[in-house]
Amino acid sequence: MSSPILTNIQNQLSFYGYTISMILGNIGNVFIVILFSRTRQNACSIYIISSAVANSVYLTYYGFVQIFPFYYLDESIRAFALCKLRLYLANVFGQTGKTMIILACIDRFMITHRSATLRAFSTPKRAKWVILFSIIFWSVFCVHILIMQTIVNGQCNRFGVYAIIYAVYAILFISLIPPIISGIFGYLTYRHMRQMQVRVQPIVNNRIDDNHSIRRRDRDLLIIVASEVLVYIVTATPLPFILLEMLISPYVSSNKSPQYLQIENFILTITYLLLFINSAIPFYIYLISSKSFSRDFKQLILHGYRKLRRQPTVVSVSRTNQTLTQRDTRV
Repeated sequence: MSSPILTNIQNQLSFYGYTISMILGNIGNVFIVILFSRTRQNACSIYIISSAVANSVYLTYYGFVQIFPFYYLDESIRAFALCKLRLYLANVFGQTGKTMIILACIDRFMITHRSATLRAFSTPKRAKWVILFSIIFWSVFCVHILIMQTIVNGQCNRFGVYAIIYAVYAILFISLIPPIISGIFGYLTYRHMRQMQVRVQPIVNNRIDDNHSIRRRDRDLLIIVASEVLVYIVTATPLPFILLEMLISPYVSSNKSPQYLQIENFILTITYLLLFINSAIPFYIYLISSKSFSRDFKQLILHGYRKLRRQPTVVSVSRTNQTLTQRDTRV
């Protein structure tokens, strides 16, 4: 494959990939906010809403940065500022969104725990404080990017020792820790549900129906969590490997050919695009993996359609609110 062809494919992939992901992702996040905002008294719903908002900010900001690139040939103060803010803000918004999903998994772990003290920690007020702390944490923790990211020979990148430091940071905090924590608490939540099923011995038919409903909703949560974790692993795992390859390869081969560098840059572009897509697909994961979420979404669309057509609403808003409120132990 010739170099011009590969370059053209990379440019087209970046433009259309980021544009489509940004548009579809923002649409999906808007629906997530609408559906879950009706149960804001639920701490888990607050985490999911915050994740959707953070993902939308990340998609809009980083999408425009990729679609309309800035060149750093003049190395002015403005160029240095944009170089540093570009990656810093992307990390703050992206990591905040992923942290909200981890917190939602932890919240479901607490709400299904036998300890009443631990269940009491799952409150909307505490959730808001935890969200604020998470935003402050990532804003401070990612300051190393503001300090070390720089411009060399017209290229905005990470150089020297900091390239190794950032690769380690990406491996730990982007590819390993989020899916591991989500997987652990998802498994523990599943164990709590199984224990609840064994402990509860229903006597009345109503209790049988209620218990079955709770287990079904919790099972939907586990499917959602497992789907998100799996997709995150698939989309985030390639990034640290290509970063490590770019660090190690100069020691193996001191002179890289132009074709090798172009292929390396092409693979890096794909890995960043995959990571970007990860913030655009939560709504579609929920839609595919959860029948209850899909049903609520259809009710919302039908309600909006009938309202626009000025037709009598068959499924009332109160019914939709009731459906979402009943999902307390699912999401």
